[in-house]
Amino acid sequence: MTEVQAHPDPRQLLEAFEAFTAASEHLQARYEALQSQLGQLQGELQTVIEAVPFAIWVLAEDGSLRFTNRPQGLEGRFQEGPAPWEGGSPGGQRRFQTAEGRELIFEEERRSAPHGGTIVTLRDVTEAVLRAQQATREDRLAAMGRMAAELAHEIRNPLGSLALFSGMLVEDLAEQAGPLELARKMQEGVGRLNGLVGNTLAFSRDLHPKTDAIPLRKFWEDVLMGTTLAEAVPWKNQIPAKATWRGDPDLLRQVAQNLLQNALRALEDADRPRLVLAAVEERLDEQPCWHVTLADNGCGIPAEALSKVFDPFFSTFGGGTGLGLAVCHRIIVAHGGLLFIESQPGRGTTVHLRLAAAAVA
Repeated sequence: MTEVQAHPDPRQLLEAFEAFTAASEHLQARYEALQSQLGQLQGELQTVIEAVPFAIWVLAEDGSLRFTNRPQGLEGRFQEGPAPWEGGSPGGQRRFQTAEGRELIFEEERRSAPHGGTIVTLRDVTEAVLRAQQATREDRLAAMGRMAAELAHEIRNPLGSLALFSGMLVEDLAEQAGPLELARKMQEGVGRLNGLVGNTLAFSRDLHPKTDAIPLRKFWEDVLMGTTLAEAVPWKNQIPAKATWRGDPDLLRQVAQNLLQNALRALEDADRPRLVLAAVEERLDEQPCWHVTLADNGCGIPAEALSKVFDPFFSTFGGGTGLGLAVCHRIIVAHGGLLFIESQPGRGTTVHLRLAAAAVA
């Protein structure tokens, strides 16, 4: 007996086709929505990656570049070893010199990418390193200051007696030219020692800045005009008129005078001496600040001396007390600021000062 095959109901086929079409359209719509979301997420991720404060390079296994958020590269050169995106890069802390001659410190980290290759990140740690160095230096200076203060107090009493007796000796020898000259030299030597003791006590005392708004352009102009540097050396004041510091004007005037005096001495033998003052607005510890630079083209400081210039009683100039920069350092630290120096022998020195900006009324 032959089995009769039932033909499918056309209406059921149509309903099934319509259901399939609707499901297909729904899937297509979902796919397009997901594609749109993916594109949006990729765009947001690209924006975030480009905005992060460190550079990223993704390298393939053969060393070729897959991706970077710094397609324009870095303007300057690494002082040791190849660039991070090149083979043989050493990693770790890297010193970098910008096109303008400023030295930065980067932290280079390398890790394997999930699907082969290498991910290289480069983070600017200049300020963190300088802060750590300044904190270590301040601890050392504080200990030296305490010791110097104790010695100065012990020396001051007998020194006062010497000053008194040398003065009496000068009076007694007023009619004897030869002995009088010797007595005056002794009196001058006692005076210099007394000045050194006074400076030592000033260096070791606690500082309590009385802050006020300081218009930087006029402030440096006034200090400059009060020194012999204004007449002896061509200088440019490129500090913007809106630049301000929040600090103690009297204490910071000591800093400015010391720094300008050092610049003048460094420029004594320069063929075409010059000094340039400039300032840029930055952020220090997430607060607005002004970064002032004093750049001269004087004799410069040897590398072996640069790490010691803030030590008390160390001086690269003959006859100096070696307390000027140590005092400057203590004043800037008391203000919560940052002070550091870059220098090359025969090319000049740049002093960097960063202090909080005064609030704009």
